[in-house]
Amino acid sequence: MTGLTYIINPRMVRGLDYYTRTAFEVVSYQLGSQNAVTGGGRYDNLFQEIGGLDVPGIGFAIGMERLVSLLPKEKGFIQYPHLFIAALGGETLREAYRIINQLHLEGIRVELDYEGKSLKSQMRRADKLKARYVLILGEEELKRGRAVLRNMETKSQEEIPLSNLLNILKEKFRHEVEGAKD
Repeated sequence: MTGLTYIINPRMVRGLDYYTRTAFEVVSYQLGSQNAVTGGGRYDNLFQEIGGLDVPGIGFAIGMERLVSLLPKEKGFIQYPHLFIAALGGETLREAYRIINQLHLEGIRVELDYEGKSLKSQMRRADKLKARYVLILGEEELKRGRAVLRNMETKSQEEIPLSNLLNILKEKFRHEVEGAKD
């Protein structure tokens, strides 16, 4: 590999005895003694040893806390979502998936609760993520072809038609999306 500094250590121990041949770690010298950010290796015999076929494999794990601690501290690095979708119910979740896909294609940063939590819980999550708006989509709203768009800063909200949702949201976030493309 070009541009990547590496050291071959034939005595490296990953702490798991099912590795075969290649094991690896990605380390950072900014982390102190617990410096492995990610690690893994080949598991050629593992699947067979647990009763499966003789299939070779490879895997890895990332220490998210360690990875996050290495991110630049500048405030401009973190991009908060433009929108959080609070979907309340099975059918609304399917509609939310459709909406989130369209918005991502337009460059709009969107987050969604995938666990089906209560509206209160989802609003807390949106607030924690510092989402500017929350799109509330319940069964009743879906039946009426509408959604509630809540401004998290002003706490004002408005009903918007699902048929024009994409255009309304594209216009709300147009300047930020265009700025990100430059």
